[in-house]
Amino acid sequence: MGTSKPITGKAFTYLSSFASEQLLQMYSSRFGPDIEVSLINGRYQINAGDVNYSYGPLHDAFRRYFNLDPPPEGEEAAVLILGFGGGSVAHILRNERNLKNAITGVEVDPAVLQAGREHFALDKITGLELIEADAREFIRTCRRAYALIVVDIYINNRVPEAFETTEFLTDIKNRLLPGGKLVFNKLVTDEVTRLEYQRLSGLFGEVFSNTHTFSISVNKRMPNFMITGIND
Repeated sequence: MGTSKPITGKAFTYLSSFASEQLLQMYSSRFGPDIEVSLINGRYQINAGDVNYSYGPLHDAFRRYFNLDPPPEGEEAAVLILGFGGGSVAHILRNERNLKNAITGVEVDPAVLQAGREHFALDKITGLELIEADAREFIRTCRRAYALIVVDIYINNRVPEAFETTEFLTDIKNRLLPGGKLVFNKLVTDEVTRLEYQRLSGLFGEVFSNTHTFSISVNKRMPNFMITGIND
């Protein structure tokens, strides 16, 4: 009669992740909560504070959004991602949807970029230009036009106020090609963020004549609202 071998190392960590979060590495951030790489339900992801930053529920939310509202295709249809994080959106576009679009990512926090490089092969995403900069300052001075601009800028579970203004949305619109689209991810976690979402939707209506909102309920208690505006 044979004897079973004890489960050790990576296999034990993997199985344990279905019972509780397995923290693998932490990175100190000077912009918000520390960046954590964890294994949860057998899945590696980047988290900070109370929310997922990349490759977890947020990845699922963007995947579902792009299934409902496909991105433009073609090398001429350049994409800008403000709040690049660990690279979820770029990974979806390049590796899951096989798009050839040039992608520029802007991220202010080197800690989350380091996590993406060390655990999620960030530097292997082809055709990616990665810029470490403040997204507000970047869009003020940018002169390139894009077919798609994705805004996913968070400190913990809140969008900094500077990114929910008429001025910021107008600057974005000025960087869109004719027919180009802005996609703004707004997570609603409580009554305060619900009111913020309603106000932001109103600002979209002031800046863009063509807007639409997609409710993505990966987590029904905290839905992601993808607000879009098209540069008609």
